[in-house]
Amino acid sequence: MDCRVALAERVEESLADGGPWPVPEGWAWVPLKRLSSFIGRGRGPTYVDSNGVPVVNQKCIRWRRLEAKHFKQTARSAFVRLAPELHLQAGDLLWNSTGTGTIGRALVYDGSFPELTIDSHVTLVRPVSVLPAYLGYFIETTRVQRLVVDSHVGSTNQRELPRSFVEDLLIPLPPLAEQRRIVARIDALFAEIAEGEAALVAARDGLDTFRRALLKAAVTGELTKDWRAANPVSETGQDFLTRIIQNIGEGAVPKGRSRRAKEPAAIDHSNLPRLPASWAWTRLSTLGEFGRGKSRHRPRDDARLYGGEMPFVQTGIVANSDDYIRTYQQTYSAVGVEQSRVWPPGTLCITIAANIAKTAITTFECCFPDSIVGLTPVRKIDPYWVHIWMKTIQQRLERYAPATAQKNINLEVLDAVMVPIPPPAEAAEILRRVSDAISASADVQALLEAEAADAARLKQSILKAAFEGRLVPQDSTEEPAAALLERLATTGPAPARAKRGRGARSHA
Repeated sequence: MDCRVALAERVEESLADGGPWPVPEGWAWVPLKRLSSFIGRGRGPTYVDSNGVPVVNQKCIRWRRLEAKHFKQTARSAFVRLAPELHLQAGDLLWNSTGTGTIGRALVYDGSFPELTIDSHVTLVRPVSVLPAYLGYFIETTRVQRLVVDSHVGSTNQRELPRSFVEDLLIPLPPLAEQRRIVARIDALFAEIAEGEAALVAARDGLDTFRRALLKAAVTGELTKDWRAANPVSETGQDFLTRIIQNIGEGAVPKGRSRRAKEPAAIDHSNLPRLPASWAWTRLSTLGEFGRGKSRHRPRDDARLYGGEMPFVQTGIVANSDDYIRTYQQTYSAVGVEQSRVWPPGTLCITIAANIAKTAITTFECCFPDSIVGLTPVRKIDPYWVHIWMKTIQQRLERYAPATAQKNINLEVLDAVMVPIPPPAEAAEILRRVSDAISASADVQALLEAEAADAARLKQSILKAAFEGRLVPQDSTEEPAAALLERLATTGPAPARAKRGRGARSHA
C-alpha cells in the first residue's frame, strides 16, 4: 500500500476516534493542510558566491532560532523565477525534511531578512487559523518528533519526510484567544528555564577553566608548592632522568621497529619556562619507545560483528577519550597485525593528523595507524604525567600544522617537544592531587548534565500540558475552533501547494 494512502487512513481513523488524545471542549483536531495557505519544499538553488539572495538550508534551522552564518546564496535571477510562495514571510514555519540528525527540526521565521528562500531539504508551512508560534511549539513536542521518526521514508542520510505527512499531521486546535494564552505562558516558562540553562552553560565553562588551570598548576609546580616546602627530596628530576637513561633496556618494547628512548642531548634552557629548582627538562623522545603506528592493511572488521584478532585504535577514538582509551570500533586481521606494530597497555597515543596533538592512554594491547604516534614510557615514568603535559601544550602544537585541508604535524615536531620532569615523590603527589580534583569535577559535571536533562524534560512536560489543554484555563465564551474553521472555509482561499518550475523535481 502507498505510504501516503496508509497515512491518510490512519488520520481518518484517529479523527473517528476523537483524535490522538482527549482535548477540552471547544478544541478540534485538524489536519495541518486545513490550517495552512501553503505547504511545499524549496527548490534546488543555483548557488553563487556573492550578490545573491540568502538560502536557508538544514544547518540554518535550530529549535526556535535561525543561524544566518550557515546561509548560502542563490542567484538573484533564479530567486526571481521562484514561485512567490517560496519567498519567505514572517510567521512561516520552516521544517527540516531530510537527513539523519536534522530531520524534524523546525522554527518560525521572524521576517528579519528582506529577501530569503529555502532549499529543497526544507519544507515551508504558511499557517492560517493557527498562531505560528503555537504551531512551532507543537512541532517541538516529543510526540510529533516520534511521529517524524516513524513516518520518514528512505534510510541513513537519505531520510525524507513526505509532504503527505506534513499535510495530514493532526493539530490540537484551541480557540484563537486560548492559543495566544498558551503561547504567552510557554514563552514565560521557557524564558525562566533558559536562565537556568544559561547558568548551567556558565558552570560548564567554569569547570573547563578550572581543569585548564589545574593542569597548568600541576605541570609548572605551582600545585605542589606547599608540598615542596614541607618535603625535601632525596632524588631530583635530573637524578631521576640520569637513572632511567642508565636503565634504558628495562623499558617495554612494542612489536616492530620504533625509536628507543635515548640519552638527551644538551638542552638550551633560554627559551623554556622556569621550573622549580628540583625539576628538569627532557625531550619527549627520551622517555621511552617512541614512533608512529603502521597501517599497511586497512582494517574493515567491525569488532562487534566479527571479533577480529587485535583492537585497532583510530584518531577519533583518541580525540574523544578523556584520558584513557577503553573502547574501539574496529579490529585488525592477523595479516594486518603481522605487517604492523602492536603497542602494549599504558601507551600514550598522540594524534598527528586531523585532531592535532590529542592524547589518551591505552588500556589494552592494540594497533593504530601512522596518523598516531605512540610513546611507551620506560619504567617509573607515569604516562598520565606526559598526558597532562601534552594537554597543556596541545594548542601550541596545532600551530605547527600547515594550513591545508588535511592538517598534520610530523614526528620531528613531537621529537623536539620538551617535557618537565619533577622528582618522583613530587610527581606522585601531583598526580594524586590532579586525580582527586578531576574526580570531583567529574561529579560536578555529571550533576550539571543531569540538571540539563531535567530542563529538557521540564520543557517537554510544559508542552505536553499545553497541548492537552492543561496549561492555561479555558473560556467557554470564546468561539470554538470548529466554528472558526467552518467560517474560514467559506471565506478563505484553498491551500496552495508548491508548483513545479521548469526542470524542478517533485519533493512530495
